Amino acid sequence: MTGNIKFLAVIFAFILSGCSHQIQLNPEMKEFTESEQKIDKTVGYFITKEDIKKSVTTPGGGGDSVTYTPYKDTETVLYTVLMNKFSDVYKVDSLEDNNFIEENNIQYVFIPKLITDSSSDSALTWPPTNFTISLSCQAIESEGKVVWEKTIDVEGNAEFDEFKHDFSLSARRATEQAFVKLAEELENQTAFTE
Repeated sequence: MTGNIKFLAVIFAFILSGCSHQIQLNPEMKEFTESEQKIDKTVGYFITKEDIKKSVTTPGGGGDSVTYTPYKDTETVLYTVLMNKFSDVYKVDSLEDNNFIEENNIQYVFIPKLITDSSSDSALTWPPTNFTISLSCQAIESEGKVVWEKTIDVEGNAEFDEFKHDFSLSARRATEQAFVKLAEELENQTAFTE
């Protein structure tokens, strides 16, 4: 009898703890178009191997949570934003690899940092109705000096009728807003044309 009670207690605790569901942050790419004033310079971007692998879990609805890989999910859109503004873009595996940076004439390296969170107004469905992203991005010269930096804070929202066919919708909307704003900041920036 004691064994059955322990077993039921474990099952009950598991049910109450909720579970984590996988979502993705990658947005639709139709909003990202090539700049009419592209800059004829080669740039790179650097994301640590640890960040690319990083898995993040934040709250969903109904006591559940959501799990995603923010840097892996947004790498393509970062590359697209940079490629739309500059003549060429490389992924930089190490900021210490001066040979790679010099051989490819990389003049600036962009380094993104992402802080994410989520929540839900619903007690019955697990997809988050609200998703927030704080995107910080800095650009450094080959010597390591920071020449530009910007922090962008956004929130993506989605209601049940919208996300029932895309459980990642609030996250995708937040990502789209963050990187569209990053593109706008680069468009209005003169630091890279001097």
